[in-house]
Amino acid sequence: MGMPKNLFLVRHGQSEGNAARRIFEETGSEEVYSDEFLGIHESQYKLTALGIEQAQKAGQWLADNRLRLFDRMLVSNIDRAMQTAAYLNLPDPSWMPDFNLRESDGGLFTTITPSKRDSVYLDQQKFYASQPFLFRPPQGESMADLCQRIKLVLDTLARECDNKNVIIVCHGHVIRAFRIILERMSLKKSNEMMRTQDELLKVPNCSIVHYTRQDPIGHNGLSNHLDWVRIIRPAGGGNLQDEFSFIQRKKYSNEELLKMVAENRVP
Repeated sequence: MGMPKNLFLVRHGQSEGNAARRIFEETGSEEVYSDEFLGIHESQYKLTALGIEQAQKAGQWLADNRLRLFDRMLVSNIDRAMQTAAYLNLPDPSWMPDFNLRESDGGLFTTITPSKRDSVYLDQQKFYASQPFLFRPPQGESMADLCQRIKLVLDTLARECDNKNVIIVCHGHVIRAFRIILERMSLKKSNEMMRTQDELLKVPNCSIVHYTRQDPIGHNGLSNHLDWVRIIRPAGGGNLQDEFSFIQRKKYSNEELLKMVAENRVP
């Protein structure tokens, strides 16, 4: 048993929720967060017209690079992800919806306006700013919780998809969870990734994170692990296509563990 030869993680296209947040960030107006909008469960957000176009662009990139046939096709069971999967327009589709791939639950924070969140839950917002990996919103999930779900998905891939090509359409935080697990990130690095403003490390809508066991650099055959990763952004949001990078999964000496503990204290 082993991991897939290639694993493609595709984030969904722009959703109604993404569009509302962008309007708020650009204008500062909370009119977009009407009672009607806040009454929609985030799992029911649909793709916008831009989101559909982004999904089609991602599908076209896959087609242009002869990445059209997959041994397993998984998709989050949330509406915007299933729409994205369909609009990739892959041939002979055999999508398998998986509830473990759903986006992390924002809990109460998805039902109130940003101003109410920031005023009523100020202390929790401060905790999120310092420890985003461990923070759990009221009635929601932390990134640590989400990683437990994603480990189940990876366990299944290891049992059933050795040396196969797999595509998964899911969500931004879900892709971050995959990265934390597959790249064996430390708590500090996980927090840094979640707080980053670096465009090259973000997961724009319909970006593709590609892991592979096939050495793309030295062409030295097939590794036992998903040792190389790159990010492709067919719909914009950064470089179109990053170079592959080798994943360094560090192991620590006693002294390095103690140094890490000393550096983990947040002022």
